[in-house]
Amino acid sequence: MPEQASVPTASPEPLPVIGPVRPAERIETIDILRGWAIFGILLVNLPYFAADYLPWAERWPGLADRTTVFLIQFFGESKFWTLFSFLFGLGFALQLERAQARGVRFFPVYRRRLLALLLIGILHGLIWEGDQLIIYALLGFLLFLFRGRSPRTLVIAAVGCLLLTLSIYSARDGIRELRKRDPETAQQAIRAAVQREMDRKAWREQAVQTYSQGDFGDVVAWNAQNIARWHSSPYAYLSFLRGEFPLLLLGLFAARRRFLHDIPANRTFMWRVFWWGLALGLVCTSVSLLAEHISNPALPFLTRQLRTLLWRIGSPALCFFYASAIVLLVQRERWKRRLAPLGAVGRMALTNYLLQTLIGVTIFYHYGLGFYGKVGPAAGIGLTLLIYGLQILLSVWWLRRFRFGPAEWLWRTLTYGKLQPMRVQHA
Repeated sequence: MPEQASVPTASPEPLPVIGPVRPAERIETIDILRGWAIFGILLVNLPYFAADYLPWAERWPGLADRTTVFLIQFFGESKFWTLFSFLFGLGFALQLERAQARGVRFFPVYRRRLLALLLIGILHGLIWEGDQLIIYALLGFLLFLFRGRSPRTLVIAAVGCLLLTLSIYSARDGIRELRKRDPETAQQAIRAAVQREMDRKAWREQAVQTYSQGDFGDVVAWNAQNIARWHSSPYAYLSFLRGEFPLLLLGLFAARRRFLHDIPANRTFMWRVFWWGLALGLVCTSVSLLAEHISNPALPFLTRQLRTLLWRIGSPALCFFYASAIVLLVQRERWKRRLAPLGAVGRMALTNYLLQTLIGVTIFYHYGLGFYGKVGPAAGIGLTLLIYGLQILLSVWWLRRFRFGPAEWLWRTLTYGKLQPMRVQHA
């Protein structure tokens, strides 16, 4: 039966949509950097899984353990969450760019994305108190306010956040110092300082007891209390503005200047970052750690402030040294192939971050294998390499078969409100 003739009608224009980033849209170098950050986060976090709140120097006084602690502190502490924060800001800019190119409203999807991340972060924080996802979810809303700002404004805001928050902390410490020296308030100030130290000691003792002897319910209850305690403190958010947020802004700045979109055109800039990051990082970090171990009875307050300032300069400097070194290495085909497995870890960054927690609490907490307080820092290095090596193998294997990691799939499904296809479609 022949089809009936129909009157031609103009088909409606398809509504623009925004969805998960397609493989062809990914910048491989960013995935490799994210994979490197995941390694560093495990390197720094594993001693905290193994013996958080325990006096490491007293428990493991041997040369190998003391050297390991120093090297992790010098080259790892505050370097890798710094890189991860920078990449979070960079990723925000790339998402915004894709949404604008497709002509869709960005904020509704972005809001759902951050709320989903907040939910995942809260659940993660109940398992381990060191969660950072809650912070990124909250700061993501603040970052949105800077979406239309110029690169120059972003740099000024990043430096301003750092200096303003350091000034607030310095003012607080300065007032406490003055109260100790004023005869009228000295006794009250000293009592308050002693009480704070007693509270910290009691908190540490309770934490050790929970992780070394508590069951799963005890740990969840303790961590819930920790989340409430930390996020109800105004100094927590000052800490975020001093630490993570300036790096989010610098990530947005780097995306605006398109440093990683066309690396060959920015090779000279990358080499400058490499050498300046190395020099500033080594000098500032060295002096900061030296000041921490040298007492200065005459000017203790000024010594503490100088140490903090130099640490806040040295840590991002070394972070950018690492990042620029990887970016430059990836320009060589041989090194690109060698570093490619890190890209698989980076594409599954959320899954691997959560997996590190699951492995850590299973090995060390009482409700798992119970090795809390029994693995020193030096032995922890070997365990770090073993866990990360397994994550590389798992990530490469998984991404040959699936589009996303499990946690990434959940995050995208919550963000877009529908189940995302998981299987890789082979031609």
